[in-house]
Parts: sequence; C-alpha cells; structure tokens
Amino acid sequence: MKFLLHPAGIVLLLASVLTLSGCGETRTSGFFAGLSSTHTPSSDTSATYTATGFTTQPAFDDTLMNCTFNNVLAEPFGSSCYYEVYNGSMHIDNSIFADPVILLSTSGLIDDGLVEAQFDLVDAPSHCVVGLVVGATSTQNFLLLGVNSRGQYTIQRSINGLWLPVMGLDPFESSRLLPYSQPGVEVSALIHGNYIDLRVNGQLIQVVRTTMPALGQVGIFVDGYVNTNLDRITVVPSQ
Repeated sequence: MKFLLHPAGIVLLLASVLTLSGCGETRTSGFFAGLSSTHTPSSDTSATYTATGFTTQPAFDDTLMNCTFNNVLAEPFGSSCYYEVYNGSMHIDNSIFADPVILLSTSGLIDDGLVEAQFDLVDAPSHCVVGLVVGATSTQNFLLLGVNSRGQYTIQRSINGLWLPVMGLDPFESSRLLPYSQPGVEVSALIHGNYIDLRVNGQLIQVVRTTMPALGQVGIFVDGYVNTNLDRITVVPSQ
C-alpha cells in the first residue's frame, strides 16, 4: 500500500525540521556545554578566542586565604590569570564569549572548611550563573554551586567536561528561593564530610550530599556572556 503525503503536510514537515535544526545548545535552562577557560582575557580580541584549560591540577600552596583584592598584585588564581585587579575587585569580563570561565585558586581544602566568593554583577543575562567550584582536580572535573539573577540556584557536576545534573534550576516560579534581579551575590559553601551547606547572601539554600567529601582545589565559575567583578574569595579550613 502506498503512502502519499499531501503537499500541505510536506510543507509542515519541512518547517518542523528547519525549526529543530535552528535550535542552539541549551545553557543553564538545561546544562552547560562546551569548553572552559582558565586565564584567557576577554579583552584580547586580536586573535580568535580559544578556550584552554590546565592539563594537570595546579598545586595549591596554602589552605587558608582571604583575598579582597585591595592589592593590584593579588593573584589568588596564580600568575597565569590575566584578568585585571583594580578598585578592590578582579574584573572578569566574559560578556562576548559563550564558553564559561573557570578559575582555580592557589588554595584548596584538604579537610572540612568554608569557601566563599562575592560577585558584583555588572552585566549578565538572567539565566546565566556565577558561582563556586569545589572539589576540583582540573578545570574539567569539579562540582559547581551557582546562582543566577533570576533567583535560581544550580548544582552541577562536570566530569571530564561533561555536565551531569545534581539539583537546582527548577523552572517553576514556586521554586525560586532568592530575590529576582540581584546585583550582587555572596555564594558560600560549608563543606563538612559528605555534605555541603550552600548559602547565597547568607540564606541557606540547599544541603547537598555528595558520594565523597568535596575536597581539593576550589575556584570560581563565570558563565558565558557575563561581565562581573569578583570582590572577594575566601578559603577557611575548619581547623
């Protein structure tokens, strides 16, 4: 038996295919895709931007740090980080790139402790996030604790650059736990054993259970198309 498509049906089918093929990658509405950068400054537009990452874990020198960027020579992410420090903050302008920036600190946790970062959002789409990176062994393997200006939070794990969902970013309005359109956020992670207490601006958002303690290197995450100032990064071991 032959099956013939009506001409109108063919038009609708072609329109559907074109619509689907025009869809781009989902970002924080789903999960991140793409590479990450550790030190390439967004102000360098003289050459084609290529996202790069450390191939091995940078050794951290200390497990205690409280960097408020009062010194223009402050280098909490090592000497290879070229984002400028002035007016009491590190200026991370990633607004023209789609790939997120991941900066790993020279400090980390070898035991329980507290990690905090204070962000001043200059310009960011409401769905894009900034946040903390904990338990990192490289820029491809870590746990992300992030928030966006919609008042949503997200917890995602990157394993060899592949993003896996943990929790957060529920699309429903009733799930919003934070104020909408907040200009600044303080993201705090208290790591104790296999648990992480995630706080944003002092408010407890989520207690995260991990299969192993999230120890190791820490850092920050700045989503693509985000321009933000990092006012402070703190790493305090519990003992």
